[in-house]
Amino acid sequence: MKNLRLTPLNIVCAVFSVWVLWSVSIHQLTWKRAALALLLIIILIIADQFFRLFFQRIRRVWFVEIGFVAVTILLIWLIGR
Repeated sequence: MKNLRLTPLNIVCAVFSVWVLWSVSIHQLTWKRAALALLLIIILIIADQFFRLFFQRIRRVWFVEIGFVAVTILLIWLIGR
């Protein structure tokens, strides 16, 4: 547990996973969209590992990943408009 490093992408993946499972269980989300959400979760996990390799200090990882999440949310919002 000493080497466990919690990062923003880990938190986003956990919250998103719970949301997907909850939405599927109450039949608000189709299995096709759930599969796409699973793909997004896998991409986020890979991105988290990528950022950890490039930035050794956990503080920099936090700043970069918060920026990544913010830019991603902004792009999704702009594309959805």
